[in-house]
Parts: sequence; structure tokens; C-alpha cells
Amino acid sequence: MNTSPSDILIIGSGLAGLTAARVLKLAGRKVKILEASDAPGGRVRTDKVNGYLFDRGFQVLLTAYPEARNFLDYKALDLRSFSPGSIIFSNSGIDEIGDPLREIGSLIRTLKSPVGSLPDKFRLLFLRLKLADISIDEIFSKQETTTLQYLRNAGFSERIISNFFTPFMSGIYLEQKLETSSRMFEFVFKMFSEADTAIPARGMGMISAQLSSGLSAEELILNERVLSIDGNEVRTASERNYKAGIILIATAADCIPAPFQRIPIDKKSVTCLYFSTEKAPYHKALIALNANSNRLVNNIAVMSNVSADYAPEGKSLISVSLTDKQLLIEPESLEFKIKDELKFWYPDCMNWEHLKTYTIPYALPDNKHVTNDILPSSMRINDSTFICGDHLMNGSINAAMKSGRLAAEAILSI
Repeated sequence: MNTSPSDILIIGSGLAGLTAARVLKLAGRKVKILEASDAPGGRVRTDKVNGYLFDRGFQVLLTAYPEARNFLDYKALDLRSFSPGSIIFSNSGIDEIGDPLREIGSLIRTLKSPVGSLPDKFRLLFLRLKLADISIDEIFSKQETTTLQYLRNAGFSERIISNFFTPFMSGIYLEQKLETSSRMFEFVFKMFSEADTAIPARGMGMISAQLSSGLSAEELILNERVLSIDGNEVRTASERNYKAGIILIATAADCIPAPFQRIPIDKKSVTCLYFSTEKAPYHKALIALNANSNRLVNNIAVMSNVSADYAPEGKSLISVSLTDKQLLIEPESLEFKIKDELKFWYPDCMNWEHLKTYTIPYALPDNKHVTNDILPSSMRINDSTFICGDHLMNGSINAAMKSGRLAAEAILSI
């Protein structure tokens, strides 16, 4: 079946595709988005089940992201912020560190914390102040090394690297060896330091909902998986053919249609489990990090401590994120393994009710080499086909949105 031609056809309604559509529509161009799933958002979606909100994998919005500030209405998102700092649990017990520059009351507690030496903590302060004086463009123009080597070069001890940086950055990078680019580390650390770490009160999916709110049913076609592109024509699994003057591929790197697939795909996966309980393991709006080297669980967060909308009244919702070791465990024994590990610190976890598991094979692109900009020519595959996505720059909400904006600008320039 052939459909009527479109001006610009966008394949994929993740943050990159939605941002591109918004820029193009504001410029007066007619767009149509083809989305393979049943709702927009890509990797940034939230499911509501029995009064609980399940983000598809633990995610946060760093409100310092420049692109997010440009395109999102933070007030309408009703953002709820995590407290600055982290809970650290290890074989020696449970500890807590804060950010004394934003929460002066955490100063003594942080200085006394065994997570690192006193010089380590002063180095953390110096790093934060140094990055405050460096622009994002300067960060991404630096020579790259690994995050691990960067931290060692900065003089941090192995103790604070293993107790804090590794579990903290692993939750962001989705890899434990800290092989991710040092540019990515400086960028993320700067963003964490300069503003809030937040979630919309009703789930991360509200970001996608806000970006897609101006699209009509004719402009956003759901459950329409694209199989291939041939010139100005797109063929879908429903045996429909769509034609357009310009085609913009805005899928994840592992979903790019033929004949433009990129194989092999370097990517990071994650598994996130949600549990319910009447007794939260802790009551602060903090992320808890597992500092043990042989950990299965990387971090946990009591989502309902940050936003009460995440769970029904009288219940707490706990997000548990796993390292790549979950790949070695049978799914049916995963819940037991998690509880067996956590019971040392949180004995009541044996009574937690498992609600939902998300295994996300493609959660992030590989971030060993990253950039924060891309030439228009690099986004243009041929005369009528363009491409965008965080995989072209760096794995972040900011990069996804920026790539969509840059692709739209490249299209408008022809």
C-alpha cells in the first residue's frame, strides 16, 4: 500500500527524532514520524501499572544539560530532585557522602567518611571548581584517555576510585572498568555539579510526552516498523510504502534500516528490577552505590522518596540496577541473587515484592570516543537521507536532543 508523499519523514520517535520534528515544525515544514513501538520516547519511557511508575531502566535528567534547558519546560515537568550526595554500602557497612558546596550540613559527615582519604576529598572539591571554569566545548576538545586513567592522573587514590567513582560512574556508563572517555567523565561530572539531578514527578516518560505533545495522529504513526529505505521511499513491516522528499533516520544505532545498518554495533546493556515494600530501606532522596568489587547490584534508588507519584500510598518503589554480571545469571534466579546480596545491608529486602524487570540490550552507545558536535555533512548519508542520534556524539539525553536539532538545521539549510 502506498501512502501520500510527505515533506520530511522521520524514522524513530526517541528524543533525537522528537527534537528534530519540533525544530522542523517550528520552521514551517511538514513532518511525519514512523515509530515501531506503541508510544513515542524510545529509551525514555515510563509504564504505569497498578499505581506504580516504571521508567524503562533507571534514568535521571541532569537539569544543567543545555539542550534540555532549551527544549523542555521544567516547570511543566514538575521536576523532583535527588539530594546531592550518595549512600555507599560495602562490606564495612553503610556510609554517606554529600556535596558541601550545595548542602553545607553534609560537610562534617563527608570529611569523616571512610570512602576516601582527606586529600581525595579536597581533590574532589578542586575538580568541581576546575570544571566550573571550563566550557563544554573545551572539555570535548581535550585529548581523550579513559576515565580510570584520568582519575589516577588527577591523584585520586585507588580507595576512592573503587568505593565511589567506580559504582557511581558505572551506573552512568553501564560498564565497570571505567574505559569510557575522560571527556565524558568531565562533561557528566560538570553537569552533576552545576544543577539538579532530577526526575519528572510522573516519570521520565513525561519528557518524551512533552516533546511529542504538538504532534497530531497523522504526524506520529505508531506501530509502524521500518524495514528498508530505497531512495525516497520507505517500506514497513505492515507492507506500507511511504515517500518523502527528505528522510531522517532517528533510531538507535542497532535499529537503522537497510541498507544503512551499522554492524557490528558497540553498545552497553542494563537490567533494572523494580521492587515494592511497605518499609523503605532508607528515607532520603539519595542513590545508594554498591562499593564491593564483586557486586551484582550496582546501585539502588527508592524512587518514591524522590517523587511520591511513583508508588501507591503506603508503598515504596525501589529501583535496582545491575552490572553486566547479570548476563551470567539465569533470569529465574536473578531475584534471589539480588536479595541474597542486599540482605547484609537491608535485611528486610527478603520481603520485597518483585514487580517488574527490564532488560535493555541497547541502553547506551559505546562511549570510548565521544564528541559534542558533528558536521552537517556527517549527518547526510545521501541527497535525500539524513541521520541523527546520540550514537553519533555521546550517550546522553543532551546529545540525543542536540543531534536531532543539528540534523533538523542541516535539513533546513539545503
